[in-house]
Formats: sequence, C-alpha cells, structure tokens
Amino acid sequence: MAKRPSVSTVSQPAFSVAAAAARKPSRFLRTLRTVVVWTLAILSLCGGLWGVTSLEQFVINDRKFVLEGPPEPGVPNPGFAISGAVHTSEKQVTDVFLRDFGRSTYLCPIAERRRRLLGIDWVQDATVSRIWPNRIEVRIKERIPVAFAQLQGEDDSLIYAMVDAEGVLLDPKRISKIALPVLAGMPRDEKESLRKNRVKRFLRLQSELGANMDRVDEIDVSDADNLKILQVVDGRALTLMLGSQQFMQRFRNFTDNYPEIRKRLPNATVLDLRLKDRITVVAGADPPPAPEPAARSTPAAKKKPVLKSKKVAHR
Repeated sequence: MAKRPSVSTVSQPAFSVAAAAARKPSRFLRTLRTVVVWTLAILSLCGGLWGVTSLEQFVINDRKFVLEGPPEPGVPNPGFAISGAVHTSEKQVTDVFLRDFGRSTYLCPIAERRRRLLGIDWVQDATVSRIWPNRIEVRIKERIPVAFAQLQGEDDSLIYAMVDAEGVLLDPKRISKIALPVLAGMPRDEKESLRKNRVKRFLRLQSELGANMDRVDEIDVSDADNLKILQVVDGRALTLMLGSQQFMQRFRNFTDNYPEIRKRLPNATVLDLRLKDRITVVAGADPPPAPEPAARSTPAAKKKPVLKSKKVAHR
C-alpha cells in the first residue's frame, strides 16, 4: 500500500492589525504632532518679539532713562561727564550730543557720536560710554603739539597754527603760553599726509640736535630733503642747510669751524653743510675784487666761496 507523502507545515507568526497600529503611528498623528510643534514655535517667537518690543518701548519712553540737559556752562551735570579735555572746549563736546539731551540714552548712537568727536581738531581719540540708566561719559585723549606752523595766508599774510606729530593743525588760541619750535615753509592747504612727512623729518632733526635746539629760532621744512635751520650767532642770522640726515654731525661741523667762518666770511648768511669736508657759502659772501680793466673775468671768480673744514666729526 503506497504511503502518502508527508507535508511539513511551518508555523507563520500571526500579525494583528491592532498590534501594527500600536507600534507605528498613523500618518494623521504624525501630521498633527508637526502642526503642534510649529504652532508652539511660532507662538514662542511672537511672544519673544512682543517682549523685546515692549521692553524697548519701555526703555525709550520711561523717564528714568532720559539724559538730562543740556548742561549749563560751568555747572556739573550728573548725567553727562567729560574727562581728559584740557584744550578742547566743553561746548565743542556738548554740541556733539545736543540731539541726545532730553531723550532716552538708549537712542544715543555711540559710534556716530565718537566719529563726530574725532572731527574736533584737538581730539586724537575719544571713548563714549552709555551708563545705565541715564548717564553718558565721554573720555578725551588730546593731541600734543610739537611745533608752531607758519602758514601763508590768502593775502600773503602769515598765519600761525600748532601742529602735532601726525601733521594735524591745531588752534593755537586754546593754549595761552607754550614754547615750541617754529616750522616755516608749510603750505596752508597741503594734504595731511605730506605735512606729516615734513613734521616727521623735523622730529628726527629735533631728536638728533637735542639741547642744541634751544639755539635754533626757526626750521624751514619747505624741502623735506633739505631742512634748513635759522640761528642767530653773534648778532647775525645764519641759515644752515642740513639736508635730510646726519643732522648732529653737520651741526657740530659748523660749530667747530664757526670761528674761522666768522673771520673769513663775515657777511655769509646761508651756509651749506651737506658736504663732509667743506662748508659752502650759498648767499651773503663778500663780492670778489674788481678785475683789472684789461683783464678778463675768469670762471674762478664766479665760484661760490668754500671753507674747508679743519675737522669734521663723524661718529
């Protein structure tokens, strides 16, 4: 009798619809959750913006944040303080903040006010601080003048100003009494960068000459590559051409040889000290003797007088 083929059956796991729904959220629930999250985020953002706007309006409109003023001249203002201003007038600084008095300090544009302060001639740097709730502090760093500048006016008159190391012209009326060298040869409308270069060259001259600057009455900086100093010696004014370097060596060469200069060239007014081994008379030399009637004038008679240095110091 034939045997029936055996059929093996493999048991399959049973899945229920309820179990699948429990493990995997439906599309509706996912959409609902996304909507809720975005709604809460938008509400939070709107609430934050409303809070910031309300706070800003409070700071702008509440009287406790108002900057009192403007201050009366000479009367301290507890809400507005200026420090470091010696030659810069209080009015110049106060005028920069005129629009800020009587309103909230929150509205004061700090960067813009500092920029305007830097436009005042004597102000080299400035710091503007907002102190809550209703105070503004201004700290000024002023420029330091290094010389008087002799400028040519429109009607050929001379105008005097002060100048600092950066070539910035300063109002001399702010200082009642000060002893500074005088710089001549500065064009009135020259670019600040070019004027700075002239002042820089003068400062190097001043540094090298040191105490000898007390004997110098004026420095001509019209040619930055050939500085000329005016010095009164034995009652006569001498202009000394020093070039652009080795100022002290050339000045010492002049002082060492001055007795011979006074003896041989009593009428010299301009001396060129730029050569190492000699001093050349540029102006004020004694005229050469008149030639004989039959003699021709030789080229040698037209040469500039030259005084050879006895000793030239080069260190």
